[in-house]
Amino acid sequence: MQQPDRQRDAAAYRDLMEQVRRGYGCAETDPETALPGELEVQALWQAGLLGNSGQTLRHGQVRILDFGEWNRSAGPDFLRAEIEIGGARMRGDIEIDPTARDWERHGHGANPAFNNVILHVVLSPPPQGWYTRNEQHIDIPILPVEAQQIRAAMGQSVPLPADASGLCREPLNDMPAESIRRLLQAAAAYRAHNKRRLFCRKAEVVGADQAWFEAFAETLGYRINKLPMQLLARRAPLSSLRRKAESILFGTAGFLLPMLPEQADNAARDYHRKVWDSWWPLREEFALGEERHLPWRYAPLRPANHPHRRVAALALIAMRWAEIKQHLSAQAATTLTRLLTGLKHDYWSERCSLPSAVMKTKTALIGSDRVKDFLVNHVYVQDEASFAWQTYLSLRHRDVPQRVKLTARHLFGEREDVLSLLPLMYVQQALLQIDADFCAPTGCSRCLFPEQLCQWAKR
Repeated sequence: MQQPDRQRDAAAYRDLMEQVRRGYGCAETDPETALPGELEVQALWQAGLLGNSGQTLRHGQVRILDFGEWNRSAGPDFLRAEIEIGGARMRGDIEIDPTARDWERHGHGANPAFNNVILHVVLSPPPQGWYTRNEQHIDIPILPVEAQQIRAAMGQSVPLPADASGLCREPLNDMPAESIRRLLQAAAAYRAHNKRRLFCRKAEVVGADQAWFEAFAETLGYRINKLPMQLLARRAPLSSLRRKAESILFGTAGFLLPMLPEQADNAARDYHRKVWDSWWPLREEFALGEERHLPWRYAPLRPANHPHRRVAALALIAMRWAEIKQHLSAQAATTLTRLLTGLKHDYWSERCSLPSAVMKTKTALIGSDRVKDFLVNHVYVQDEASFAWQTYLSLRHRDVPQRVKLTARHLFGEREDVLSLLPLMYVQQALLQIDADFCAPTGCSRCLFPEQLCQWAKR
């Protein structure tokens, strides 16, 4: 049996996807896809994940030298950016809109606050003959961002033609267990390769420490608050926190109030006052305007997963960063696990929100499952050592996500030799990748995946 090889397996899965796309006649940039929200697109831009160059509509090639400062209040999205266009360097602001027409819909063309905009980034091609002009009637260069760039920045694949149940199950049922294992291993390797690629690109722009800090924030946010935690880590970057991590993170998140609710006890009021007093001198630098507030969600959540508590855990990570960063490798995974699960706080180890009462039992701020998710999605992905990949393939998770279970049964039915693999975390990652690449974007009745699976089995 061949030994696991991450690069070889990732390339094999990529070849499988390309064969399916060619069968549909899909070019790499063909289909449209739903765009993410504006805040998420702005975060991708600021991290450099949408690229640092492009072709404007009428002003030639543009190169982004400085992505600018992400605005915290009204006005253009990014301030004091620097670009090079037509051989000339320019400093000014950048506005990002879903469509070119949004410039006029939002009144930017008549708003003096937008007179310093030097680049209008749009996420879909503008109408024929469209010009973006400011209040002074100056023509502003328009940079369209292709849907494929956005998909690649988010780690998504090209959608396939949709149609509408279970054609892949027949060839999968006939495949030997070893072939299925290799297929799942290849899908997991491809997923890991994409995550590493995006991480490295972000680290080039924001720095490795900040990229890791955002990875922690993403993990702590889990599914429901993944985006606002990512945005918070960018709005309150690690380098700015120093000894004020709690006050800056809670204040930027919008969690600090002039007064707590009446039911809050004295200990809650004392803690809130302490953080508030530290935040007050910093608010002008870090506070977000109402139009740029973070999209927190509070339900459905277990009390221990309340956003206040997640932000408190992120603050502790920031305060212990010098120690934590020494253990971001596969070899140090045991030490990192012990360090993260052992984080304690006088207030947050027994509270779930700023005004809440004391919990009946103390709960870890970062549980072992959260740490394991961080290791799988970030640490083992970034570590290129063969030991890291071998360990990754052996990791297990006691809880199998519902989406993974549904995908497994859709593909394999009741095939026990496959269902028994579901606790393996690489199998869970593989099924999520296959679902995203083939099952979610297309139906079953015209799917070419089954035909390619037959070829995979022969290989």
